[in-house]
Amino acid sequence: MWSAYARFIARHSCLYLFILTVICTTLTVIPLVCHDLPSFSDPLVGFETRGTTLAHRFMAWENLIYETRPSRKLAVNPKEIEDQIRMNQTYYNRTRQDRPRSGHKGKNKGHKKKKKTNSTSTGFEKTLFNTLESNISNSHVHWGFGINMTHENENAVINKDHIRKQWVSLKEMRRKPEKPVHHNYASGTCGAPVFDYAHLVVTNTDNTSLLTFDNIAKMCKLQSLLIVIGGNEYYKICQRVSDSNNICCPLWSVPNYIALISGKNSCENLTREDVNKTVTILKKCAMYFHNFSLMASCDLDRCRVPRYCSQHDAVYNMLFYLIDSYAFSPSDYSQTFVKNSMIFLPLPYSSTSLPYYEKLQSSNLSYDTLIIPAIDFGLKNALFDLWIIQDTWLIGLGGIFVYLCVWFYSKSLILTLLLFTAITYSLGIAYFLYVYVFNLEFFPFMNLLVIVIVIGIGADDAFLYVKIWKMVSKQLMRDNIVTQENCLTDIKNISSAGETILIQILEETLKHSILTMFITTLTTAIAFYASYVSYIPAITCFSVFAGTAILVNFFLMISWLPVSVFIIDVKLSINKGKCLNKIYKCLNDVWEDIRVVLNRFIITCVTKFHVLFAVLLCAVGIYSVVIVFFSPGLQLPESKEFQLFQTSHPFERYDIEYRDKFLFERFGKDIGTGSKMPLRWIWGIKAIDNGNHMDPYSTGHLVFDHKFSISDPNSQKWLLGFCSRIKSQPFYQQTLGPLLPNCFIESFKMFMSRRCIDVIDKINRTPCCESSRFPYKKDVFDVCIIKAMESLYQTPHEIFMPGVAGPKFLRSASPTVAAIVIEFESVVPYSMSYMAMNDFFLQVENWTQHELKSAPPGMTCGWFLSDLQFYDLQMTLASGTVMALILSASLGFVVLIPATLNFIVSVCALSAMIFSSTVTIAILVLNDWKLNILESITISTSAGLAVDFSLHYALSYTNAIGTKSARVKYALTASAGPTAAAALTTGFAGIFLLRSNLLPYSQIGIFLALIMSVSWVYATFYLCSLLYIFGRNSPKETPVEDRKSVSRVSSICSGVPNLESHELEHLADSNRTNLTHSRSHSSISGTTVVLHDDYDNSHTKIDKKSSDSSNITCNTD
Repeated sequence: MWSAYARFIARHSCLYLFILTVICTTLTVIPLVCHDLPSFSDPLVGFETRGTTLAHRFMAWENLIYETRPSRKLAVNPKEIEDQIRMNQTYYNRTRQDRPRSGHKGKNKGHKKKKKTNSTSTGFEKTLFNTLESNISNSHVHWGFGINMTHENENAVINKDHIRKQWVSLKEMRRKPEKPVHHNYASGTCGAPVFDYAHLVVTNTDNTSLLTFDNIAKMCKLQSLLIVIGGNEYYKICQRVSDSNNICCPLWSVPNYIALISGKNSCENLTREDVNKTVTILKKCAMYFHNFSLMASCDLDRCRVPRYCSQHDAVYNMLFYLIDSYAFSPSDYSQTFVKNSMIFLPLPYSSTSLPYYEKLQSSNLSYDTLIIPAIDFGLKNALFDLWIIQDTWLIGLGGIFVYLCVWFYSKSLILTLLLFTAITYSLGIAYFLYVYVFNLEFFPFMNLLVIVIVIGIGADDAFLYVKIWKMVSKQLMRDNIVTQENCLTDIKNISSAGETILIQILEETLKHSILTMFITTLTTAIAFYASYVSYIPAITCFSVFAGTAILVNFFLMISWLPVSVFIIDVKLSINKGKCLNKIYKCLNDVWEDIRVVLNRFIITCVTKFHVLFAVLLCAVGIYSVVIVFFSPGLQLPESKEFQLFQTSHPFERYDIEYRDKFLFERFGKDIGTGSKMPLRWIWGIKAIDNGNHMDPYSTGHLVFDHKFSISDPNSQKWLLGFCSRIKSQPFYQQTLGPLLPNCFIESFKMFMSRRCIDVIDKINRTPCCESSRFPYKKDVFDVCIIKAMESLYQTPHEIFMPGVAGPKFLRSASPTVAAIVIEFESVVPYSMSYMAMNDFFLQVENWTQHELKSAPPGMTCGWFLSDLQFYDLQMTLASGTVMALILSASLGFVVLIPATLNFIVSVCALSAMIFSSTVTIAILVLNDWKLNILESITISTSAGLAVDFSLHYALSYTNAIGTKSARVKYALTASAGPTAAAALTTGFAGIFLLRSNLLPYSQIGIFLALIMSVSWVYATFYLCSLLYIFGRNSPKETPVEDRKSVSRVSSICSGVPNLESHELEHLADSNRTNLTHSRSHSSISGTTVVLHDDYDNSHTKIDKKSSDSSNITCNTD
């Protein structure tokens, strides 16, 4: 097979390369042109679980909620169905009778425009005056004269002082309407600061309170600086004052609110007295704020608090939005130390603010001792989408480094270009297969990280192939006495003998390189494909794309690379210029000297200190296992927020450090830490996720349980008992007030207990009355449940608030109950702790399963659900990562045994692989890595990446013959160089990514640098030491001719220092041929000469000193 393939390359190399180029280019271009390019505008899509037990329930629940929307399959109020049928009929009739006639369309267009009012004022003065005037007129403050001030309390003094400052401010504004308003003004005309505005945190570096006069003045200057820096970008997108198109709303900040309270039109006019009085007001009003007496919109006299507390809602807004929660807290209302303060900008909390943020980013966000450490502009996804493309230059930088290394190693610029073309093609073809063969639409951003991995693996394969090509060609040239000067240049497809030698070179190179490349590719691809067992779409998609790219890269390395090397070395052999040739020879001599010294140093270390290396590295490996799996262990994530940027980035610092320090971030969310976990039980819907689990946008459809029957009397009776038993469980939260929809069967039973004849209306309610006995007959239940729900939804909102609980009716002419939801509140607070949520889930789930065992046939398929999405993600990461890691290591071991055909060598290589993986993970754990999505991928693939170097040494060891020490020396000599080059290139490709602001890039960079260095150390020093200790002598006997050949090589090379003569003995075993070149002399012996790769360079140096210019030959006598 290899002979035929080598013959085809030798005879049709250019045609073969052209065909490969056409095919690869076509497959690469098709998805780029015919398919939408992936978008990373929402990088967190796909970071949820799909396919787990809870994930099936979550998706079924979402589909149930979706189907209860208007015009969908289900309705919560049967009256909606009647109304919809009536509206549809009315619409149908109108569309038939009242169609618009032609010629009348747009007849009155343009006649309803309002006239524009002319005004010379800016609008701000009028708005502010009207607002303040209405506030004062509604305050019911009566001015008194001649009052004895000694009898007035402090609150009255503060109140009067505020009102006086209001009137002074109003008179100033009326007196000078033509004066332009400063951009840093204070006003209450734009409402309260809300989450929809961009906001940032201000803190102090000198550890003093921000509520001092000096820091307030600095903050005022800082907020002016924020406006100046933005310039036109700020004014383009800022929220405008009402009735004005020119003036931006003021910033919501502590200095501006102090100015508003003090009656000043700008914080630049504040005095020390104004600040001190505001601090006093905050201390007095903090009690009202924390006991919920002081609420939002108290400025409209809705709250029973002192007027100075509700003025402009300034106190409420400062305590709720602007000042961190540690100041003026319930534990100490007099605590006036404010460490952090928030500033809200009148800019949208969206990607619209990106140009303004870019200006802030390029400037110094500080003023004197004040700094802005954290920002939240709602730009994380938009900025990530921008930077993930921009930071590809770091991947390119790593690629350039690998390019230079391959160029230096292969000594061919054209070959290096062709190699990187093949790597590009491997990514393009992998994307083609990903889209059109695997039919995957979702492309997570993590798939871009495959570029770095494929570059490293491609360079590794190139190093291996080029080295074997050089060594085989040199050996066969000498075996057939080809002169040093002619070498491959004169051996072209001219004569049959020359073609035979070229085919032999290609065949032997392919035979020895492809096997190693195949095994290393297989183990690495298996490691990535092993992550397919994950239940997280982003991980499964990454595993498919990464494994496919690695396999495609292998096929190109055995097709594109051999023909490229053949064409460049044989058909396009170009003599270098004398100057360039001298430089190259000088650099090559230096490199060879370094390589020989390092090689000898490694061999000496292993042979002399093998016991020390084995014990020391084994101890480190065992300790790493303890760190990874026991203490401290892989820590699960403790935040729902997925980190996209470096921890030092202002966006991440806001989420990690400052978000929970402000009250407005803690309240107003659907569920957060401290909220009670809901208890929900659903019947009638199967917990099935029938969407595409590898596409987060594919949610599937609702699947009804046709066995479900709540109208059955046994089902009614059982459900009533189920609800009563829930209330006796320790996880049930007792709740005051009526729970009308929570367990509808209870309220339905109450509804059915009413009198059959209405006392007032004399309406006969039969059978939906006390004449029917519980449990009700099926036909009675079906009729009365509709009337009960219609009556329930007519209940005043003070008593009944519609929710998700209750029966769900199928929208049809005769509505029937298709599903039911029972909902209560638990005593368990929501927590990010995996153990707390695991205990809660198991407790309720086990109780539910126990109850369902006694359920009637129509109620046996119910299921429990709560807000456990994050818990399910934690559980999936914990179990899936370990499973993928074990699967990867196991499959790697399965590949090792047939590759080495030696159980001892396989076990030693397996231990080196495991310790390489665990030491890498342990280093990451000690650096506070949490087991999140990207970390799960790196950990699960660590075993597959760590096995490559161990596999190189294991194969070299098994191919060597002789004593175990000689076999270890050969393995080190043959594999230390290529593995070190591969580790260096891949590791540095990862190191270049450390400069990225994106956390995924930097994390994959750290991981690659660590796994390459650690696995190389363990493969070189630990594995070889184990083989030196536990290895066996080769059972093969060296043939007589081989021993003669080796002895001749030894005799010839005895004068060459630091030379090992067993470099290509395993190649010589299969190369023992007696090919006679067409130009060979008759006196040449056919005996194969085994030469070391180092010998060629060392012997060249000796030849320079010798006057004999004859060819190198070895006589057999």
